[in-house]
Amino acid sequence: MDSYGDLIAADDVLLFVNAAITSTGQREFHGDAGEQRLSLDFLHAYMLGNYRDLYARVLALDINDHNAVLIIRRLLETTGEATADQRRSEGRLIACRLATLPTQRVYGLFDALRRARVNNRRSRAIMRDWLSARPDLAFDAVKYRVGLKRALRHAHLAPATEELGAFVFAPLTRKRYAAPLLETWRRRSPSELAALR
Repeated sequence: MDSYGDLIAADDVLLFVNAAITSTGQREFHGDAGEQRLSLDFLHAYMLGNYRDLYARVLALDINDHNAVLIIRRLLETTGEATADQRRSEGRLIACRLATLPTQRVYGLFDALRRARVNNRRSRAIMRDWLSARPDLAFDAVKYRVGLKRALRHAHLAPATEELGAFVFAPLTRKRYAAPLLETWRRRSPSELAALR
């Protein structure tokens, strides 16, 4: 690439990184959320299409969670366009970034992949690895039950234990849970449980 091309590429990357640090897709003082999302969508599509390697490496920077999730989603949606080396590199970057994201953001990402029908081997492996690294899936089952249930189904994963599976997929069918957190949830008042049916 000539020096003029390098200068354009550096300018493009700088513009994108600045947006990925500051833009959250929400309404701001000078514009509404729709305008910002449209601008962000364009920047993400442009970077992915022209600088895929650099686009993935932005995950290693201190960008905001909103843009990290968008990058991960776009990389997983376009797995077929990546080389084997790119997939390996992207997989490591995605795994590292998922480990730092808030739990609700990750379950939201997994649900967005489900709605977009992204169910390739790579996305299932990333979901499996993230779930297996969770420190307390019983906590996730109580707090993020719908997200966990959808992720397990979408990635064709078996729950870690039979008890966890029963809790996630049919929580009111067991008379008792061995896991204290699950048992505490089961003992809630009948009116609270009826609302969950």
